[in-house]
Amino acid sequence: MKTYNDAKKAYVKDHLSKDLRAPQIRLNALERIESTVQKFDKELLSGSNLFIKYSKMEFSEKYELWKGYSLNGAEKSVIVGLFKFSV
Repeated sequence: MKTYNDAKKAYVKDHLSKDLRAPQIRLNALERIESTVQKFDKELLSGSNLFIKYSKMEFSEKYELWKGYSLNGAEKSVIVGLFKFSV
């Protein structure tokens, strides 16, 4: 299992390699996710803690709870991508 930083780097590299019309939307979503996690449980971003503690679905639910309202499509996509690149 990769660390959060390794998964993030792989996700961003993959994301930027695609011919997307507005790649910054998902990169902004990634920043919002990180900011929220830092506020509520910054240890999740250390090592592989996020991927050990939560499944993709569990983290989505937890993030939605912290955020206070439903996830948007970009946030969902980023979470899927981070977990995809964590293995």
